[in-house]
Amino acid sequence: MSRILTSPSNLLTDYIELGTFGSAFVNSGLLTLISVLLAKKEKIPINGPMIAALFTVSGCSFFGKNLYNSIPIIIGGLFYAKIVKKPFSQFIVVSLFGSALSPIISYLTFGISLPLIYSIPLGYLVGIFIGLILPPLASHILTFHQGFSLYNVGFTSGLIAMMFTGILRMFGWKIEGKNLVSTAYHIRLLFFLIFLFILMFLVGFFVNHRSLNGLKEISKTSGKLITDFISIAGVGATMMNMALMGLLLVGYTQVSKTTLNGPIVGAILSAVGFSAFGNHLFNSLPLLISVYLTALWSSVFEVSQTTVVLAGIFGTSLAPIAGYYGITFGLIAGFLHMSLVTNVSYLHGGLNLYNNGFSTGFVAAVMVPLLDNILQIRKVKQHARKRQGYANYR
Repeated sequence: MSRILTSPSNLLTDYIELGTFGSAFVNSGLLTLISVLLAKKEKIPINGPMIAALFTVSGCSFFGKNLYNSIPIIIGGLFYAKIVKKPFSQFIVVSLFGSALSPIISYLTFGISLPLIYSIPLGYLVGIFIGLILPPLASHILTFHQGFSLYNVGFTSGLIAMMFTGILRMFGWKIEGKNLVSTAYHIRLLFFLIFLFILMFLVGFFVNHRSLNGLKEISKTSGKLITDFISIAGVGATMMNMALMGLLLVGYTQVSKTTLNGPIVGAILSAVGFSAFGNHLFNSLPLLISVYLTALWSSVFEVSQTTVVLAGIFGTSLAPIAGYYGITFGLIAGFLHMSLVTNVSYLHGGLNLYNNGFSTGFVAAVMVPLLDNILQIRKVKQHARKRQGYANYR
């Protein structure tokens, strides 16, 4: 635990490898429990966004978030609520997602060789400042990709991390990514995930009165933000959808023949959380297929690489494109995401845990205006054909 708490924690730092198998789970469990208790204290209803936030905290606590570096961002969100004189419950989801920038706090504290008497206050002051600016930025940046990237705060966090990284590099500090991942716990992690998702499906099935009602309604949605599956189909159907997505993603890792580690488990848990808030089998599968085929045909990537598998799992952030515009454009989105995601990490030096969310935000921002334009042209042509047909009939 001490190695986890005192690590710079920038991508990719697998806490299972850095600490131990048990300490990584303890770290994730503690952060998730604290987040749940915080939500309970603020009397926040358990809805799709809240579930997505909790699972993202749980997942990313395997490779970057810990008790030390997550607290200041929450404090910053609380201060923002005080400043604008609104209840903190309105901003807690953004604050939980905003812990994507936790590595900035750890890097400033343990990564730039300053004495702790200076680096700890510096890290915490910067973390509180990040928590202050995240809520207004996240709400504004949603219009950038028009809700077609599920990881909206991930894109916002990427922009903030990019600026901080640029400032640090300007003063001579080198920020480089890591590649610390475990290889010894594949079977344990595989059984853990399969057990978790089967249990989740069974609980959802019984909560749903032993029926599959609601899954069809979920599969018909595009997933575009904001789509809360609990309000659409209820808790039971949402849990079953989350479980099915989890089993799909585990299957994807096995087809890719990768070795399960902390970052991959974290990515799966995060995507499962968003399966209460946009992801389902039909809008996510095209992205997985596209990333897999792109890596398979590429001369640079291997489908079993951790970074490639993460790109596939987190790439389901673009599922609304497949759900709204169709499978073909979902495949194109996956291809573009795979080409971009490995390049944008340099911009923030691994200080944004949602690197894929940063990438998908750009992909959605480029594709959506073009796709809307194509649809508009099609509508004009269809209208013209109808008018011509009517004229010929006359």
